[in-house]
Amino acid sequence: MYLIYILFFIIGLFCGSLVNYIAGGVTREPRYFIFSNCRECTQKWRWLYMVPILGFALAKGRCPYCGKPLGLHLILVEIGCGVLFAYLVWRFGLTWELSLTAIYCLVLLILLVTDLEKMLLPNVITYPGFIIVLVLSTAVMALNFEPRWFFYIPATGFFSIVNNYLVNSLLGALTGFILLLLVAVVSRGGMALGDVKLAALIGLMTGFPIIFVALFVGVIGGGLIAGLLLLTRRRGRKDPMPFGPFLCLGGMVALLWGTEILKWYLSPLSTP
Repeated sequence: MYLIYILFFIIGLFCGSLVNYIAGGVTREPRYFIFSNCRECTQKWRWLYMVPILGFALAKGRCPYCGKPLGLHLILVEIGCGVLFAYLVWRFGLTWELSLTAIYCLVLLILLVTDLEKMLLPNVITYPGFIIVLVLSTAVMALNFEPRWFFYIPATGFFSIVNNYLVNSLLGALTGFILLLLVAVVSRGGMALGDVKLAALIGLMTGFPIIFVALFVGVIGGGLIAGLLLLTRRRGRKDPMPFGPFLCLGGMVALLWGTEILKWYLSPLSTP
């Protein structure tokens, strides 16, 4: 099994490099893809510089052509994705859940990087993400699978339809969309529509009521980091800060541990 963990860690490293590559391509103006992780120049990199970790080390943290510094987050995404893939194979084994969770997390990681770098949640990623997740949710329903993040809701009669996986996913998407849309309206521009669509996408991935875990983790995480930046005076009260990365992290937490978190939270209600 250790060899499998190492293999999936390496696969994750390359998937992390792919995440950085796609994120750079969809936010570059004009939008086009070149074999490069530099956000400043349009020079095509040699393949060796695109090798995860090794390429960053060989380039000494700078673009080998224009000399612009490369963000440290690029290598952190690669390592984080490697650790994530190793954890996924440990948690799920070589199962369909492994593939499903990996696809969802990769979509969220791309959006995390684009929002972190450019404060953008591109529709070119979000809209195909909706289609991919909808197709996969339909397949899960048709094959009668139940992912570990699926939360069974005690319901009878007509309302038992909420335990249909596709219906549950659509309800999660609607919940995420409505809640974040209300925040966007009340804040009068304090939250962008890109975050609203992202919340709907995460809801489609996690379903209802696990979407509440994703939003809770995102809000708490974003609030803590914002407070820390204000205290250290690295951000002012009027300085914009992307909320998408925290929503994406909340979505991944919900996919991995959402059911356990919600059951723990609701456990006092089930005790006599």
